Amino acid sequence: MSAVSSKALLAEIRDLVEIEQAPEAPSLSDVMRRELEFQKWRLMHKYVHDRPFRTRVSIKRSEQWREAMAILREIGDPELNDWLLLQIEVARNIERGVRDLRPRKNGPCHPLVLEYVGNRKRKALAVLHFAKAAEAEGCYRVNSDFHGRTAEILDRYRLIDVDETGRPRPTSEPMARS
Repeated sequence: MSAVSSKALLAEIRDLVEIEQAPEAPSLSDVMRRELEFQKWRLMHKYVHDRPFRTRVSIKRSEQWREAMAILREIGDPELNDWLLLQIEVARNIERGVRDLRPRKNGPCHPLVLEYVGNRKRKALAVLHFAKAAEAEGCYRVNSDFHGRTAEILDRYRLIDVDETGRPRPTSEPMARS
């Protein structure tokens, strides 16, 4: 991959991450958000695939993951960064003798990152298909407008008790919580 196309791909990924993190993102339709997420993971998979890096076997595993983090941090995706930080933490714990219950794979970091990103891309695609089917079938979606009207809806159907001032009374009933 040429440097220009690599930079263009990285810029496109960063733009998608920025849109996804923007305050206006919740106002996007469910399908639009899912398409955005799938596009982001698809481009990230291409970027990681086209930009292999070596893992030095002469250093500790946590250091190997730190080097991978230094290379991939430029993508700027919070979820990928969190996953990489988790790999560093687990490797550091194992080095200190603290056994983690989660199974970990050995080997070079690049194929493991590529596998993670590929799995997230497949998950995003499955969620996108589900969202499109739900929209086509007219499934009911709970969004911020619905949550803003929760107390009104519960009161209308007498699912919530109110005191003399009209304020909801505390209850342990999960369907009546506002």
